[in-house]
Amino acid sequence: MTREDLKKYRGNKLWIEEQIELYTEMKQRAEGLKAVMLDGMPKAKNKPNYAIENLIDKYNFIIEELASEQEELNKIILQLKRVEEPYREILTKFYIQGKKLVRVADEMNYTYDYTRRMNGIALDKFEKEAEKEETHKILQNNTI
Repeated sequence: MTREDLKKYRGNKLWIEEQIELYTEMKQRAEGLKAVMLDGMPKAKNKPNYAIENLIDKYNFIIEELASEQEELNKIILQLKRVEEPYREILTKFYIQGKKLVRVADEMNYTYDYTRRMNGIALDKFEKEAEKEETHKILQNNTI
């Protein structure tokens, strides 16, 4: 994962939450149509059976997207855990928790300028962890 992936973390997490809300709304709609049984017989396109089938297709799509996106977010967190302190704390507070850098500096008893410099170093360390992981995977594949 790159620093760009880390920077997109909050937006991606928000997207997942929005998709869960959409999924919940769709589920409520489907439950409203639940009384109609799917019998497999062809019906006109405006019948509830097609609406239920359409909702099921949308559910499946949303679930696949959520699983894929959550897997990416998990990779970011695992990579972040390999970054040493205090860099990990800065990245976590700023990119994961979404705190302003001024607040991060205050919470860590650093000046804003020092925290800004530390953030740059932390991003470099985050990317180096990705490079280490990639190298490790390549070496593992070559030994098999």
